[in-house]
Amino acid sequence: MKNIVITILFSLFFIASTFAQTNDTVAVPNSDTSAEAQPFLVPDYDYLDKVTNDKTSKFYYPSLLKRFAKADTTMSIYELHCLYYGSVIQKGYNPYHQLDEENKALSLLNNENVSMRDAKKALKLLNSAVEKEPAQLRLYMYRHYANSVIYGKESTQAKDDVFRYYALIEAIWASGSGESYESAFHVAVPSHAYDFMHYFGFSAESQELSPHNGQSFDIYTLEENKYDIEHLYFNVSPCLSFLNRMFSSADLNDDTTPTTSVDINIGTRMVLKVEKDSTNKGYLLTVVEKDEFKDTLDISNFSSIFPDKNDDNTIIVYCAHGEGGKVFLSLKSFCDEAFEYDTFMRLVGGHNFVSTSNSGIFPHAAMNEIWSDNVATIRISNLRSMK
Repeated sequence: MKNIVITILFSLFFIASTFAQTNDTVAVPNSDTSAEAQPFLVPDYDYLDKVTNDKTSKFYYPSLLKRFAKADTTMSIYELHCLYYGSVIQKGYNPYHQLDEENKALSLLNNENVSMRDAKKALKLLNSAVEKEPAQLRLYMYRHYANSVIYGKESTQAKDDVFRYYALIEAIWASGSGESYESAFHVAVPSHAYDFMHYFGFSAESQELSPHNGQSFDIYTLEENKYDIEHLYFNVSPCLSFLNRMFSSADLNDDTTPTTSVDINIGTRMVLKVEKDSTNKGYLLTVVEKDEFKDTLDISNFSSIFPDKNDDNTIIVYCAHGEGGKVFLSLKSFCDEAFEYDTFMRLVGGHNFVSTSNSGIFPHAAMNEIWSDNVATIRISNLRSMK
C-alpha cells in the first residue's frame, strides 16, 4: 500500500532550510573555551560524553533538549551537533526502537482525508513519542503533518517542527560529505540515512554494510540523480555497537551449558564442542571459547585463521565481514563425522530469525557460507549426522 503520510510530508518539507552551510569549515571545540577549524563536525563520542553530562557545560544535554523543545532558532550548529550525536551517549539509546505511539499515530494519519479527531489523537501520541525519542527525525515529520491538519500549515506549531527536522538534518549534513569512508555522514540511527537522502531528493538502489578500519558503514548506491552522485557513505558504528552489546547479553546459551542452538554475532570467533545428545539422535553444542573478531576476514588463506590441529570433536567458527562487505560464516571441523544443520539469520534492525541455506560440515575440513544481506547474527541449530 502506498504510504500516504510520507508522500504528503515530503511535499510539505521540501522547502528552503532554516540553516545553510556557508563555507567548507565549521568550528569544532576541543574544550569548553577553545575551537579548532576542521572540515567536518565528526562526532567524538568521548568528548560528547564529557560535555553533555557536565552540568556546568553549555552543551549539557538536558539544557540543549529544553532549547530544542522550545524551537530555539538561535542554537548553533555545534549545539545541534551535541544534541543529535549526544543522543548516542544517553541512557536508553536504542537506534532500532519501534515506538508503539509512533505506529498508532501513523495508522491514524495514513489516510487521504485525516479527520480533526484522528489528527488530535495522533498528535497526543506523537508528543509522547518525542518525549521518549527527542532526536528521532521522522517523529517531527509526522507531528508537523498532524499540527498542519489541526492548526494549519502556517501555524507556529507546524513551523516549529519544520525547524526541528531541518536542525537535525543540518547536524548530519555538517558531519561529512558522504563521498568516502573518511568523509562519511554520521548517523545515530540507520533509518536517518533514508530521511537524509529523501530530503535531498536521492533514492537508493541498493545498500551494503561495509567494515572499514574498525568502524561500520552503510554504502548506498543511488539511482540516477541531477548531481551525478553514484554512492553515499554513512557511518553507522554506534548502531552496530549497540547491536553487538544487546545480542552479546542475550545469547541463547550461557557458554557452559550444552545446547541445540548457538547464536553468533557479527565480529565473533567461537570454538564449539560437539557431543552426542543422549535424548535423541542429534548433537549438542557447547561454547568453550568466544572472542571478538573485528578484522575483515581473509578467506583466501585458511591457514591464517584456522590451526592445523585442535581438540577432537570441536568446530572453530568465525562470523565476520569479508571481501566486498559480505557476511561470512567460516568453519573448520575437527570432528570425524559429517554434519547437517539448520541456519537462521537475523538482519540488522530486525528481531526475528529467518531460515537460510548451508552446505553442511565435513570432517577435518574448512568451509564458508556467504551472505550479501545486512546480517547481524547467524544461528546454528539442530546439528545432526549427514545422511
